[in-house]
Amino acid sequence: MKRTGKMILSAVLSALTFFSFGGCSGRPIGAPECGGVTDKTDHNAPKTIVSKDLTSFYAHFYLRGEWSPGKGDRFYTCEVRTDEQGVLTATVWTDSLQDACVRLPADEKLLATLQSIIDTYKLVGKNGYYRVTAGLPPEFQKCHFNANYASGEKLEFTENNNPDAEWTRETYLAFANWFAEQGDDSLLPPKLSYGPIEDCRFTLSDSGRKVHLGPVHVQEKNAIDGERLLLGRSSYDVEAKEWVRDDEYIFFPEDYLEQIHAILSAYDLRAFDYHSVLYKDRKMKAEEKDFYRPVLQIHVKFKDGKHLRIDTNDDGDVETLRPLVKELLAYHDSLFEEYDG
Repeated sequence: MKRTGKMILSAVLSALTFFSFGGCSGRPIGAPECGGVTDKTDHNAPKTIVSKDLTSFYAHFYLRGEWSPGKGDRFYTCEVRTDEQGVLTATVWTDSLQDACVRLPADEKLLATLQSIIDTYKLVGKNGYYRVTAGLPPEFQKCHFNANYASGEKLEFTENNNPDAEWTRETYLAFANWFAEQGDDSLLPPKLSYGPIEDCRFTLSDSGRKVHLGPVHVQEKNAIDGERLLLGRSSYDVEAKEWVRDDEYIFFPEDYLEQIHAILSAYDLRAFDYHSVLYKDRKMKAEEKDFYRPVLQIHVKFKDGKHLRIDTNDDGDVETLRPLVKELLAYHDSLFEEYDG
């Protein structure tokens, strides 16, 4: 929350600086002054809603990142309402309401998912809130939410958009996943493209032992047949603070990068990849582990300039990625055993 406040304050100051040089000239009569605040908050709006039976849902917000193929930073409008023919319909637009991005008859499953988001993020606590600052950059402009219930109860708020708000990303994903279940996956973030690999490094600290695997430029005395760029493996006992084995170096197999590519391609790593919009706020838990020494690191550079970066010390993440880690370790073990043999 503090970070978001600082971001908005910075945006306001930048906007005011810009507008002081004439950026707001030609403002329509009656329009809010650039940098000015419009506050229409209804302080009497109920902060408790008994019903869980949604009859309509509307959310307009701004997301940063490539949330669907070819569509980067932009506004999204997600809606469920009964159309002119009396059919409950789900619709998602981008930027403009002139053309629907996707539209299909809705069902109770989607409404139940949206209600769970309202509950999880305690959005009822925002009911009646209306406070926006004019002239901010797009990512901080007006965000609006409206939900109606069979009981006649209503939840509505309007605020400056928070580009880091969890409820907006979860709302988008709720619609994206629901449409995908209906056969239209156009809203889902693009899957990681595993193109040809240029470089890869892996580090795992587990059960008191740290294993590192990756390319190493060795000293001349450790070169093999004059080759100094080798595949290295090292293992360190964290508790004893000593090396379990000396650093080992072998030639890279000709198909090494292709084999790594094949292993990675079997997994959807977007939720763990720092560069993906599906990367949730998976900050390493400093109270459990050294913040700067992740339990698991997987860094891959692709020849097209893209990167896969996983840095985590979250126990749940490590366990979820355990099958991938086992494959990577087993493959490298086989290479070094073959070389030793």
